[in-house]
Amino acid sequence: MSASPAHRFRYVVAEEPAAAGRVLLGDADSHHLARVVRRRAGDEVEAIAPSGLIWPCAVVDPGPPAVLAVTGPPRTAPVVPPVDLWVGLCDAGRLDLVAEKAAELGVRSLGVMATARARRVPDARAWAKRAERMARVAEAAARQSGRGTWAAPGPLIPFDHVLSQIVPDQGVILDPRATAPLAQVMRERAHDAPVVLLVGPDTGFDDAELAAAAARGVACAGLGEGMLRTETAAIAAAVLATSGRAGEG
Repeated sequence: MSASPAHRFRYVVAEEPAAAGRVLLGDADSHHLARVVRRRAGDEVEAIAPSGLIWPCAVVDPGPPAVLAVTGPPRTAPVVPPVDLWVGLCDAGRLDLVAEKAAELGVRSLGVMATARARRVPDARAWAKRAERMARVAEAAARQSGRGTWAAPGPLIPFDHVLSQIVPDQGVILDPRATAPLAQVMRERAHDAPVVLLVGPDTGFDDAELAAAAARGVACAGLGEGMLRTETAAIAAAVLATSGRAGEG
């Protein structure tokens, strides 16, 4: 029996499908389709193309490799809000949670930065493994939520370099001492205006970092009383920045 549209399995394909064409799945997805979720010939699935379009397909042969036939025109994935999220370094499992929720919410890009108060900064090799895992988590979340694209982090970037690349009127740095709530800052910006969120580590940004952000014209906002952990602050900020920013709410 075919999966319902709300629970249709989605697979990432390397090339853009053609109308009424066929696509092959890679080894991992072929294994998932045939051995994990046990799809059979005729079952409906979806293919996420490099363009972000999502194509309806039917299983022709579960393989391996699995062969899918395109059964109709593609649908567009949910709009990606112009929100870029930078978070301070924290434990791997908590960064995985940020990657997962950022993908579900449709954050345009996700980066991790080394700040003054960062602890146990990994070397390039260790970070590459961590970033690869975050990318896998983000991809799985995007598939489940029906998104055609997802944000995955690149190299670990120093805070001062991140700050130097921000367009001043787009940046918002979070600090619990800020008097302006982030919700208010978001309401004052156009729904289609890009925003770059800077979320520090659990211990927050130091005074020099906050001063540098202010000097560059980056707004400072808070998320209410109390100190939030990095992943909590990042997810809350992403919700406030993405909600309605596509003109839908």
